[in-house]
Amino acid sequence: MAIREIQFPSHNGRDQIQAWVYEPVRPARAVVQLVHGLGEHSRRYLHMVSTLLDAGCVVAADDHAGHGRTAMVSGEWGDTGEDGVTTVIEDEASLHDRVRELHPGVPFFMFGHSWGSMIGRGYALEHSEDLSGLALCGVAAQIHGIETVVDRASLAARITAGEATTRDDRYVDQMFDGFISRYGHVNGPTDWIAVDPDVVRDHAQDPFNNFTAPMTLRFVQDFIDLYDQVNAPGWYTQVRPDLPVLLLSGDMDPVANYGEGTYHVANQLQMNGHSDVRTRVWTGFRHEIHNDPDTRALVEEELVHFIEAHL
Repeated sequence: MAIREIQFPSHNGRDQIQAWVYEPVRPARAVVQLVHGLGEHSRRYLHMVSTLLDAGCVVAADDHAGHGRTAMVSGEWGDTGEDGVTTVIEDEASLHDRVRELHPGVPFFMFGHSWGSMIGRGYALEHSEDLSGLALCGVAAQIHGIETVVDRASLAARITAGEATTRDDRYVDQMFDGFISRYGHVNGPTDWIAVDPDVVRDHAQDPFNNFTAPMTLRFVQDFIDLYDQVNAPGWYTQVRPDLPVLLLSGDMDPVANYGEGTYHVANQLQMNGHSDVRTRVWTGFRHEIHNDPDTRALVEEELVHFIEAHL
């Protein structure tokens, strides 16, 4: 395995995006671009990276603006800058272009988890011409807090009043409303992350995660705007109809409305002419099915099979 560390300017004009390209020892069969979720970073996918390398895939991943090592370098956490929706999508396009220079002509896939699934869906609207397949994990759909609880009017008013860079947890708490309400035994507010307590503990202690750091109001607004965009009826009619899609989640994951949101996305895709859609929902498992020891290998197996089927 070879690892290339690369940097490139973010679309926001503020950050230098920190990214990595992992290359197998044999000629590459495919490229997989990993898109991480909210409040985390791309090295949390190293187990998946190793599996993909063994399957002959190049893997590219960055730490988004306001996250991980990119935030460590800039000092800006929980904020993607101005025009954040466009920033996170165009930064993935910039990473794609740099990987393409290294590996031209190889089938190109994208894997997005949670917020990364939203970024991946937004990317598929703007840049799907080079995608051989889109895999979405911890699919963000039908989130109760975003759709019915968060005080959108107050959030918009405060941003208009000049508080865009103010940090206030109340709207994030509203977005995550009820996330642990279905669990019989609760150790902490992030138990929705995984069934395995060690995964939850690691998530909480990782200094590159900073999941609990207050987010700027403009970032919360951008998060909601992207969620609205990719869950609107128009997304299903506009995304390329021949794009293969893989959907993965757990049925105890509130981000995916306990599996129902994942099935909703699959059904809407098929109703709008997408014939190549595969869905797997694991019973009894929560958000990070790709990290939970009991489902990790199964998720990776699904992803490798999806890639091999579309080379």
